[in-house]
Amino acid sequence: MTATALPPKTLPLRWVVIAIVIFIAGYTFLRLHYGKRGRAFEPYHDLREEASVQRLLRLGYKRIPVRLERPAEALPAARIAPAPAEITDALGGLPAELDGALVAKPALPAEVEGVTAPGATAPAATYTLQFTCAQPDFSTQIRDAYLYRKEHQLFLLPNFERIPGQLLARSKESVVLVDFPVQSLPPGRYTVIVCGRRTSKSWQFVVK
Repeated sequence: MTATALPPKTLPLRWVVIAIVIFIAGYTFLRLHYGKRGRAFEPYHDLREEASVQRLLRLGYKRIPVRLERPAEALPAARIAPAPAEITDALGGLPAELDGALVAKPALPAEVEGVTAPGATAPAATYTLQFTCAQPDFSTQIRDAYLYRKEHQLFLLPNFERIPGQLLARSKESVVLVDFPVQSLPPGRYTVIVCGRRTSKSWQFVVK
């Protein structure tokens, strides 16, 4: 008489489901707890940015970190610059040298309008300025800004981004408050240009 092989025992379906849920929960916890925080590595973007950094360094530029805010309304000039600098018009667009060095160009505002900035600052202070910039439509908003220094020239490049989906900005104009440390600037007179595509603004300030 031939013995009949018994079929292998299988787990009930509910235990399979429970095991999957436990695995997913455990993996999610470990991924969030031990995973790398911050922006994910984006090879194309990061390599382009690194190429720009190397070109700028060869040309003698240094990047200065800036902090950017968007106040609900423009702050009084006396609060920002009790002794304001004289603001003048400048040519629109990126300066030729920066335009050639930057692999990824910032999306400049169409126009840079009113600027309020101090005419002098102490070496250990934070330099604060305010400006208004305008776009031709409601589909973009300011994202960040880049500040580059070459000797006694500073170039502030506002960078806009397109608003996702069907959302629109409340206004074509943006009031922007920017500050940056001046500890790395030796005493002397500096020229600043806030760049827009059609119009830019320029002024000078002194580090005492």
